[in-house]
Amino acid sequence: MRIKKLGEYFIRYFLVVFTVMYFLPLEPVAAASNADTLAGMRSELEDLYRQKADAEHQQELSEAEKKEKNRQIANAYAEIEDAQIKVEEAKKTIEKTSEKIKELDEQTQELMAYYQILQGNNSYLEFITDSSSMTELIMRSDAISLLSDYNQEKLVELEDLIIENEQTQVDLIEYEQELNDKIADYERQLEEIDAEIIQFSDISMDIDGEIDLLENTIELYEDMGCTETETISACYQRLSSQDYEWYINNYGWLKPVTEGRITSNFGWRSVPGQSSYHSGIDIGVSEGTEVYPAAAGQVIKIVKRSSCGGNQIYIQAVINGEVYTIQYAHLLEMYVDVGDIVNVNDVIGLSGGYSTASRYGGYDTCTTGAHLHFGVSVGAYTSWSSYTANLINPPGFPNKGSWFYSRTQWFD
Repeated sequence: MRIKKLGEYFIRYFLVVFTVMYFLPLEPVAAASNADTLAGMRSELEDLYRQKADAEHQQELSEAEKKEKNRQIANAYAEIEDAQIKVEEAKKTIEKTSEKIKELDEQTQELMAYYQILQGNNSYLEFITDSSSMTELIMRSDAISLLSDYNQEKLVELEDLIIENEQTQVDLIEYEQELNDKIADYERQLEEIDAEIIQFSDISMDIDGEIDLLENTIELYEDMGCTETETISACYQRLSSQDYEWYINNYGWLKPVTEGRITSNFGWRSVPGQSSYHSGIDIGVSEGTEVYPAAAGQVIKIVKRSSCGGNQIYIQAVINGEVYTIQYAHLLEMYVDVGDIVNVNDVIGLSGGYSTASRYGGYDTCTTGAHLHFGVSVGAYTSWSSYTANLINPPGFPNKGSWFYSRTQWFD
């Protein structure tokens, strides 16, 4: 049966960024969704095609940016290697220059000592022993003085060279640190780019799922005989259970549990540290309480162990000729599969919210205690956006803090 096929398509995709089941930061939209008619669905399908193309284009841009960052990182590593070679060369130059300074310094000291002897009382002795004349002695004395001055100049030059090389070492080390900082920054940017690529990939995959779902939904409603401008609800009203096995027209709402206390209302609310929009109501019940369908219908979506909402069941039902999508969240266990037709007395799961809470060692960050989250959206579930755009306050429940004691008890 085609609706069974549609149900199978629902389970093939799951929104990656599915975090707003409990703290939904959206305003309710009273107007009908664009997907209320076949024409609207086709328009929404075109939007999905455009979104997919945009995501794929952005992914291509990110891939090119990633390639450029990798090239910059490779260049930076090459520059670091070159700088390290230059540091080693500077160290060797300093060592050689230091040795040369030591040699020149020793030579200068010897020359100065010899010069002082020549200028002292031993000058005549030197003349007698080594010099053939006084002129030669004076020439020797002047040569020694000149050599000493030359050595002193060289010493100054070499000392300046050491200072220059030491500064070069410092500059190169600082330059190497700058390059390492650049590499760290490039790698951080790469992580961000990788995250973007994954995001765009996930978006593209997610859009593929929504496109698949919407195409099959359109095919289903075409087979039902719905016209382009006819609302889906009006189309449903022309059907009967004889025409479609899965079609059940409910004539009222039931409570999803036999009794409970409303612990949180639908709409804007204040939670510790922030204000948030609550997409349904919270019904305080003991963990493990049996959960029933509020109306007979078909399971169209199952979410397992979401980090915000936990285990969730979505059932599409027709109530008084109007199509609704009904959500049951924070479940401890689920007893149904996508495509199942459920009646109002079938147990679809058990309530959770306590042991599943992250603060108590569980996986669900959007619950702090045992309860059932119950949400209602007008219209068929054709996409997550269509679901959130048409959320309503679940009808027939008392105000926050009040109890109901049967599934048929109604509150205006």
